[in-house]
Amino acid sequence: MQKKEFRFGVVLTSEAASRAEWIAKCRRAEDLGYDVISVSDHLNLTSPFPSAQLAAEATERPRIGTYVLNACFHNPVLLARDLRTLDDFLDGRLEAGIGTGYVAQEFESVGIEFGTPGSRVDRLATALREVRDAFAGRRRPGLLVGGHGDRVLRMAARTCDIVSFVGARFQAEYGRMTIATAEEMRERVGYARRMAGERAPDLEFNLLSKATVLTGDRRAGAESVRRYGPDLTTEQLLAAPTLFIGTPAQVGEQVHELREAYGISYVTVLEHTMEPFGEVIAELR
Repeated sequence: MQKKEFRFGVVLTSEAASRAEWIAKCRRAEDLGYDVISVSDHLNLTSPFPSAQLAAEATERPRIGTYVLNACFHNPVLLARDLRTLDDFLDGRLEAGIGTGYVAQEFESVGIEFGTPGSRVDRLATALREVRDAFAGRRRPGLLVGGHGDRVLRMAARTCDIVSFVGARFQAEYGRMTIATAEEMRERVGYARRMAGERAPDLEFNLLSKATVLTGDRRAGAESVRRYGPDLTTEQLLAAPTLFIGTPAQVGEQVHELREAYGISYVTVLEHTMEPFGEVIAELR
């Protein structure tokens, strides 16, 4: 199977950025070599649609993504309309990521029922159906859905263009998400590939990285991000696909390993690691 070209994305976030500040961040991401600049959808952050529009106006080369829109926050018909309009205004640069939402307090604060994981996935399925219908008969943006559980990964593999592996699961004893081990991630990727069937070669596999630690001491670097996997050994932290630890060259080797071992060619990082991972991009290119 032919290897897919690497793509690198960054999720930019801001609680109250000015126009100038947002433009500066977007242009810095472009200068660092990111292929996709994405916006998030949380209540404490700037609204995703105008943020995406301004990101497109401020840059020339990168695609503009939503990573990810909370399907439960939006009427599915209106969400499809907004994505269609945004795609028109971005001249085809849009990459549409949609998810279920996972922060119960956000749902409560706006009076939307949090429900069960199953009910949230149902709402995601409805949103995806409306989006596909809205683009029927015309070119549509690439659709990205990410997750870790069976149902979301199955939906992404069977209906979307990009399967994003968040590489994390909720652990009640910690009251938050913790990262998956290399073995767990390998099983998840294998599951998605089986669910995709004949579509598998055409899919793009994405990974959401949690941290990039540039250091000459990988073991010490692993201890600095132990909060992401408090129950894991140092060796497991170093092997976790969602943590990049080492020199730029070593992290570059990790990125190559992602593609070799998992078929993951598209890596997304969070804004707080935009600068260090930018050094890795320079190493790889």
